[in-house]
Amino acid sequence: METPKKKPASGWMRHTRNAFLAGFLAAIPLVVTYLIFRWLFEALDGIFQPAINLLIGRTLPGVGLVAVLILIYLLGLVATNVIGRRIVRWLDSFMRRVPIIQYVYNPAKQVVDAFRGLRQVPFKKVVIIEFPKVDMYSLGFVTGKAIDFKGQQKVPVFIPHTPNPMTGFLVLLAAEDIIDTDMTIENAMRMILSGGLLSPDKISEPSKD
Repeated sequence: METPKKKPASGWMRHTRNAFLAGFLAAIPLVVTYLIFRWLFEALDGIFQPAINLLIGRTLPGVGLVAVLILIYLLGLVATNVIGRRIVRWLDSFMRRVPIIQYVYNPAKQVVDAFRGLRQVPFKKVVIIEFPKVDMYSLGFVTGKAIDFKGQQKVPVFIPHTPNPMTGFLVLLAAEDIIDTDMTIENAMRMILSGGLLSPDKISEPSKD
């Protein structure tokens, strides 16, 4: 007796599922950021308001926010000096080994490291190339000017892996094998990091006007 085949999900069901997944992924960093800043605000506000009230005789709105901004600035100063960098490295090593916490910390750290590293890479533009085989296309970034290879001009294109764009392939292609796009580097990175969930409705070639 044949097992009945599952009916493929309809278009609107796929659209709804993808939209919810994309929304969920987009909401996670926003919610985490909000919760962290709210916790910091309430904690610091609770510490400094009694002192402010004692000094001037009343509470001062915004003390928690100012304290959060000052704390972030001071952390930045610590992280950019020699001793601070050692402390940050020690804390990073410690967090990577803590049971349970490491499963949240490590992926978040990888994403941060990816963005930090990519900010130092002078990507020129977002392109599409036929890779890894015919009729299969990949997003890529032009990383430099054309170079001469065996008497032909080849353009260096970096094809990042997903969801970790710090690794990938570097290929040399003729200009006619490269399809220019109107995508921004930020939108392309969002698409790569989300595994395609945060994709634009359409990828177009740049206007020739």
